[in-house]
Amino acid sequence: MPPQDEIERLRAELDEWRRRAQVAEAIAIERLARAEAAERALRAAEAALAPLPDDLGSMTSGPTAGGDAEVPAERRPATLRERWRRYTETIN
Repeated sequence: MPPQDEIERLRAELDEWRRRAQVAEAIAIERLARAEAAERALRAAEAALAPLPDDLGSMTSGPTAGGDAEVPAERRPATLRERWRRYTETIN
């Protein structure tokens, strides 16, 4: 039978590996949450970049009900950063 100090050393090693496994699991859960948030952000960015359907596009630049003056269509931002900023302003 192995000496008692050898058994204690093995128990301590087992406890250390359990602790490491718990830390790794917590990190994995956090990374999954970050990945899911990044996926949602990517879908939102793609939706913001998607062109408007024809019927909605004509509503923004068509004549107003009060006369024959046209409502100017909102200028589409040139950069992705500007598009993302405008999108995030609409959801905040």
